[in-house]
Amino acid sequence: MIPIWSPRWHDRTVLIAKYKVGERNEIKFTKARSLSGKTYSISGDTIKKYPVETNGTIPCYAVPLREFI
Repeated sequence: MIPIWSPRWHDRTVLIAKYKVGERNEIKFTKARSLSGKTYSISGDTIKKYPVETNGTIPCYAVPLREFI
């Protein structure tokens, strides 16, 4: 499971650390009230088709929030 505090709401993007992405990924939002308590499943192939950005420290895939909802 990959814990994500909260999506980046201003552009509705979820940053997922590149080194945590596997073949099958369970994403759980921990601080976003509207998304907390739910686990989302997404494939590594889906994540890897999105661009790589940085969160200020490490490279992350910038996945649109619509992939989870």
